[in-house]
Amino acid sequence: MQKNSLQVLEQLLAWLKFQRESGADLVSKDVIARMEHLEMSLKKKKTVHRANTKNLSSVKNLSSLQSIVEKCRLCPLSETRNRVVFGEGDSNALLMLIGEAPGREEDLKGRPFVGRSGELLTKMLRAINIERQEVFITSVIKCRPPGNRTPSREEIAACLPFLEKQIEFVSPGLILCLGATAASSLLGTSASLSSLRQKFHEYNGIKVVVTYHPAYLLRFGGMKQRDLKKKAWHDLQMLQKEYEKLRETSK
Repeated sequence: MQKNSLQVLEQLLAWLKFQRESGADLVSKDVIARMEHLEMSLKKKKTVHRANTKNLSSVKNLSSLQSIVEKCRLCPLSETRNRVVFGEGDSNALLMLIGEAPGREEDLKGRPFVGRSGELLTKMLRAINIERQEVFITSVIKCRPPGNRTPSREEIAACLPFLEKQIEFVSPGLILCLGATAASSLLGTSASLSSLRQKFHEYNGIKVVVTYHPAYLLRFGGMKQRDLKKKAWHDLQMLQKEYEKLRETSK
């Protein structure tokens, strides 16, 4: 998907430059400059991803991967973090949970989903008869973005190979993406979270379910929160049915 986007952009940019050089007044220098900046960003993202993936080719297990991630300096987030939040749980889990990025509490403790969002996540899992220790929990980004802002494309590109390697080593039968950033990063889509819910997706042959991030559910109160939690409950019920099938076949 990324490759196609870059190719289309390169072709469009070449056409606009040709039109400009041919005397087309409608094509401004500002438009071309903006597109050249976007082209450079996409190329940089592609280069970082390739370099990172190459460096991980010799990694054999989660433990050695964690050692590499904890020393990572591939993006500016490494300069502002307190702790790297690699992830935790059963390394042979049938179910893997993927969030967006560490928050303040996670950054201080070095663990994923702690504090209020972690408490809610634990309750959400228990509501469908799943204990936290039987799953593997991680996030797309391993370092906290300042102010808990949404990670940039460059930050996601730098960290995504780590997540891909985690999925390879855990080899879950089912993945739950918590929030839009996790879903879009893993599935390579710009579709809205609402359009991704209530259906199964696939990542390298693994079924993927998408729902709201616990922190998002806690952002609202009253009727809004009740409505969102009801929708999340429907997603969890769908997840539960598939997870119980996996449990049976793995016995």
